[in-house]
Amino acid sequence: MSELLQRRSLSEQVYDVLIHDIVTGQIALGDRLINRELQTRFGVSSTPIRDAINKLYQDGLIRELTNSGAQLIDFDQQYAEELNHFIMMLACEALALASQSDQQAEIVRLLHEYQDAMEASQENDTEYFGADYRFHKVFFDYCGNRFLKETYKRYNRIRSLLISSAMQASRDRQPSVDQHRRITAAFEAGQFDLARERMREHYQYGVHLLLDRENHA
Repeated sequence: MSELLQRRSLSEQVYDVLIHDIVTGQIALGDRLINRELQTRFGVSSTPIRDAINKLYQDGLIRELTNSGAQLIDFDQQYAEELNHFIMMLACEALALASQSDQQAEIVRLLHEYQDAMEASQENDTEYFGADYRFHKVFFDYCGNRFLKETYKRYNRIRSLLISSAMQASRDRQPSVDQHRRITAAFEAGQFDLARERMREHYQYGVHLLLDRENHA
């Protein structure tokens, strides 16, 4: 049992470092991950490396698995637009379903809590993007559809990594914070169609950041 826990801990550590490197651009989208090179870098056996790569695959970040390692997904304009549009549709549907919940007061309370956390943590990547994820997750938590929630969790992971790599400066984050506040205000006022429109505008801003980053790469 202790060996299993230790191996799992190693694979999680490798995974966390790889995620960080992808977000910061030290590992570029489209790059190959070579098992032997990663074993040398981290000083571990092949098992934690394979486990970490499999986790990246489950996240949707791996395009191809090979005997020697894996290749990350490529980034292009069509990919970004399709992914963003898909998640936007999920988010708007979750908001519409959550608007029918009998827990409106709790939903609004959580939205205020997480948007305030975003406002306060614009200089801290981990806290900012954590609060952003929890804000959107509120609608999925109260939408009453487990499949919608699970689909969002999987594909939003990819989008979040792309967005966090594009939104490096706090000047990019304040507009996003303001967009969250407009979503909350409309939802709290019972203007659910307007809230969905504000949600669409928010996701359109996200894809704008992605494409702008790619054009200046």
